[in-house]
Amino acid sequence: MKKQALLFLLLGSLVATGCNNNNQPTSSKGPEVEDLGVKEIHTDLMKQYLEDEDWESIKTYVPKVNAEDSSYHNDQSQPNPIELKFEEVDEAEKYFVQIAKNVEFTDAKLVEADTKAYNFYNSEIGTEYYYRAAVSEEALAAAKIYKFKVSDVAPRYIHVDGVINFRDSGGWKSSLVENGITKQGLYYRCAQFNSITDEGKAAMKELGIKLDIDMRDRPPATSPASSEDWEIEIMNAAVASGTENYRWEGKQGSNTGIADTYKKIFEAIAVADEKPIALHCTHGADRTGIVSWFLLGLLGVSKEDCARDYVMTRFAGERAVLPNGSSSEIAKWNTKTEALEGETWAEKTYNHLHNDFGISEDTLETIREKFVPGYTRAA
Repeated sequence: MKKQALLFLLLGSLVATGCNNNNQPTSSKGPEVEDLGVKEIHTDLMKQYLEDEDWESIKTYVPKVNAEDSSYHNDQSQPNPIELKFEEVDEAEKYFVQIAKNVEFTDAKLVEADTKAYNFYNSEIGTEYYYRAAVSEEALAAAKIYKFKVSDVAPRYIHVDGVINFRDSGGWKSSLVENGITKQGLYYRCAQFNSITDEGKAAMKELGIKLDIDMRDRPPATSPASSEDWEIEIMNAAVASGTENYRWEGKQGSNTGIADTYKKIFEAIAVADEKPIALHCTHGADRTGIVSWFLLGLLGVSKEDCARDYVMTRFAGERAVLPNGSSSEIAKWNTKTEALEGETWAEKTYNHLHNDFGISEDTLETIREKFVPGYTRAA
């Protein structure tokens, strides 16, 4: 009996500690990761505005884009990059950096850097990233791993070289589901692509944008954002300049052609998971702004955040998107929307798009399902 008890103790010890073929203890511990905390893509000026919850401030905000202070310049719409440092790596003429959304580095992005830091643009807000760097691709597997989380404050600003006022409709809070957040990577709003660079075109490809919806008076036949290895389809969605007074009313207004254009745009938004969209006019201000206002309202984004997104075009510095005071576009749209049928801001917007723009319920429900994870249309 003593021998049997001793045997059971030995077997139990082996099971508890685990053995490999070399009689060494095994470990399930993963790679060591240094946590760098939360990183911010918004500039101080952007944060100042986004933290302001007063409705009057939101709808009439004027950033210091034309201030005499030399620290300000015309365009303030570019996000901060997240600087990925790797000072422990040996000196070299070139460094290889891997960036991924998981510690296993599956589907990782591989870039090269000339210094021991890399400026990472266009991260998704509220998302955790991992990175590592080495002097060769082969050495990456043994390199130190860092992780960080991007601040979840919307909007997600995008850097596309040669284009201003570029941001994602994803990342905003939605009332359609509990703890709802609009999905990133489907619909972007921006200014025209006339000055886009090769670097900017590469960013468009990396973002996966496949459709350029151009709302200018005379859109070109092909998208200036296309490159040899990434063709972007263009959609003519022209809305004439000088029609500001007709852009909210839809078919009830005197310019019903605008309603037909919006209908075409929203039908394209309904398949944005297949063809991610960049919608723009000249500056990405009012024509782009009102379509984005309607989209965010449909997705359950609050009145305040719809307005906040619209007014943030002022950071692009090219023009004012609205005058101060009660005559502002935002104030007018708010009054008109509040008078619509529906219990909530989202219901009022839904009814307006359906009844006054002729957009089908199926299109509107499809957009909600694709843009708000967890949302399901009523049976």
